[in-house]
Amino acid sequence: MPSEVSIAKPLSGTESLESCIRILRNALSKDDRFSSHMAYTGFKAVIDFKFYPVMTFVPDVERTVDVYSPFPPEGEFAQEPTVTEHLEIPVRPPNQVREEADMPQPVLVTDSKGQGHEEWKKIAKAPPKTSIPKNRMKGI
Repeated sequence: MPSEVSIAKPLSGTESLESCIRILRNALSKDDRFSSHMAYTGFKAVIDFKFYPVMTFVPDVERTVDVYSPFPPEGEFAQEPTVTEHLEIPVRPPNQVREEADMPQPVLVTDSKGQGHEEWKKIAKAPPKTSIPKNRMKGI
């Protein structure tokens, strides 16, 4: 009978960036100004991105990205931002990051002959822990 065991491989740069983008998208999508019924003729966004890898020789990334869509004529935008969001992403195990970002995870699959090989599979998210209500009648 085949079996699977999760492998805790480090996150790739692409996986790390995808996780950051997904967290940013989820946080900003809660703001009504990013609803699908809103319409903008253009926008300007300034994104301050700070990325601090843990336990690695790779240097930190600190970058400000200015986004214009389309390229604006001078003076068409408000001086103050209408949306300000500050997010801090905590350090989590690699497979937890992959699960939260809906990315495939590495697993060691052993077939019926006992031979193992690595595969990347999407793992279903565990349901949130909830208590089951206990319906009790008086006197019981």
